[in-house]
Formats: sequence, structure tokens, C-alpha cells
Amino acid sequence: MLGPTSALLLLSVAGPPAIEWRAPEGCPTRADVLDALAALTRPPDLEGVRVRGVVRRVSGRYELRLDIHTRRLTQRRVERADACDSLDGAAALIIAIAIDPLEFASSLAPTPPEPEPEPVPPVPAPPVDVPGPPPEVADPEPVPEPAPKEPAKADPDPPRPPAPKPATRRPPVSVLVRVDGAIDAGATPTIGGDVGGAVGVLHRWLRIEAVGLYLPPRPLNFDGARVGMIARWALGVRACGRFVRNVLEIPLCLGIEGGRFHAFGTGITVDPKDARPPWLGLLLGVGLVWSPHPRVGLGVRTEFVVAPLRAQFTVSDQPVHITQPVGVRFAGGLEIRFGPGARRDGSTPARPR
Repeated sequence: MLGPTSALLLLSVAGPPAIEWRAPEGCPTRADVLDALAALTRPPDLEGVRVRGVVRRVSGRYELRLDIHTRRLTQRRVERADACDSLDGAAALIIAIAIDPLEFASSLAPTPPEPEPEPVPPVPAPPVDVPGPPPEVADPEPVPEPAPKEPAKADPDPPRPPAPKPATRRPPVSVLVRVDGAIDAGATPTIGGDVGGAVGVLHRWLRIEAVGLYLPPRPLNFDGARVGMIARWALGVRACGRFVRNVLEIPLCLGIEGGRFHAFGTGITVDPKDARPPWLGLLLGVGLVWSPHPRVGLGVRTEFVVAPLRAQFTVSDQPVHITQPVGVRFAGGLEIRFGPGARRDGSTPARPR
């Protein structure tokens, strides 16, 4: 085995081509690395070995990067330390292990200690019989029976949260206002014209309206001469089932209306008088409504008017006119709708603004 002095001389001769070392000022130099290699128990043989070591400062610490090239392999090692004083010893140790790991490991292995002699067990003396009282036999202690296991109580199921109530969605409802005009036959001696209106609500399949109408005065004639005038007003309610298809609606309606006639003498009547008999009508009708816009409806309808109370008008005890038990009314009107339901009444959707 070479001594430290001869090994240092060998490294000095083989050093320049074998080891290249660069480090900041104040850190170990190449000579320090060679000294650390020489101080090892078994310095490595650097023949055919090339080592390049670079020390630099990275983020407040020192980083050693070693590139070691031997005849059998090439490897790179990186070591980091807070101070660079110990990097020469670390570099020497890494170089020695990389060149010959088996030989270097065997030189560092500690010598196993010599085994200690096993102690000789003493020879026991022969037993001596000594008379004495017989040993007492203790009664065996009773073994308590195991307590019966209580059945494990099943954990009660955690209370389930109440199921959410289904949201009740109310059908949309809209309000309508309508202006009507009608041709009426049966209540007056000649065909007359009514003017009227309605206020109501529209449900999905139902139409309910409060209606009113007025028949302007019409002449009463007797023997070709005018003897009086007759007018009528009425208020009522109408309920209709709606059959909607796109922009068209067909209402089937039932209703009732009540009011009064107003007849007064005129013309050749000698003693003119006023008469105000009551009016009652039962309505049965069918219609057609077209909605060019969700909030606008144009409609026509035909109604049969049944009059259970018939009114008679006379002049000088001569009958001039008697209302008919059944009349017919042809009407048409324009309605305007308000409210959210007007957008869902079966008509075309409203155009965006």
C-alpha cells in the first residue's frame, strides 16, 4: 500500500490532466481536493480518469457539480451545502467511490470484533431430601361465568330530511277588456243594433266575462205611423270553454243577462206614456277569436237569446209589439289582454322589443 506522501506525489504528477476544478474565492481549491484524496485510506488510481468539478453559489447555498469520466462509465453528481468548506472532502469521497466502489467500500468496512468465549454453566448440586409437612393443595378458584353479551344496539337511522314539496305552478291568468257591436233580432219590432262591452279573465281553458249592452231607441209603428220609441239596456255574465289552436280560439258560451226596456209614446200618440218592463235573457253562443298578437284578439260570435219574460207594448189598448221568446244576436268585437297569461293563451309569442 502506498503511503500518504507517495500517493500525494502520484496525484501531483497525474493531477493536471485528471482533475479540473473551479470554485469561488474562499472555497476549497484543486490542491485541497488532491490533499483530501491523498488522505483517504486507499487513494484511487486516476489513470484514464477525467474529473471536472464546478462550485457555484445558488440561492444562498453552494452547489458542487462533478462530471466523472472513467474507462467504464460516465456519471454526474450534484451536492449542495450551506458552506463550501466541506466540499473538497465530499468531492474526494465521490471520486474514490466512482472509480472503484468495491475496493473502497471494503477498505472502509470496520474489522469485526473477536467473539467472546462462552461461559461454562455451573454444575448443579444433587438435591437433599428434607422431611416436612405435605404441601397444601389449594382449591381452584371458581372461574366466573362470562356475562351474557348484550345484543349490540343498532344505530338508529339518521332522520331523513323532509322531501321537498313540489312547486305548485299556477296556471297563467290574464285580464281582458272588450268593446262589442251587435245586430239583434227578436227583442224589437225591427232588427236593431247593440253597443256593448265586457271585462273578464282568461284562464287556460276558461273565459269568464261580465258584459253590458245598450240598444238605442227604435221606432214603434202602428198602421204605418210612428206611435213610440223603444230602447233596452242589460247587464249579465258569460262563461265560456276555450278551445285554442295556435292563434285561433273557439269559445262555447253560456250566459244570463237582465235589464229593462224603456218605451215611450211619440208621433201621433194622443196621450203618450212611458213603459219600463223588465228584460231577462238566457244566452247560448259560439264564437271565433283570432289573435294576431298575444295581447290583441279580434272575435265574432253568434248567440241564441231565450226570453222567458215576454214584454207587450200597446197604444190605446191596441198591441203594437210583443217580444219574441227566442232571438238571435250577431256580434263582433276587439279585446285587449293584460297580465302574464296573455303570453300563454295559445296565440303567437310576443315579439322581442
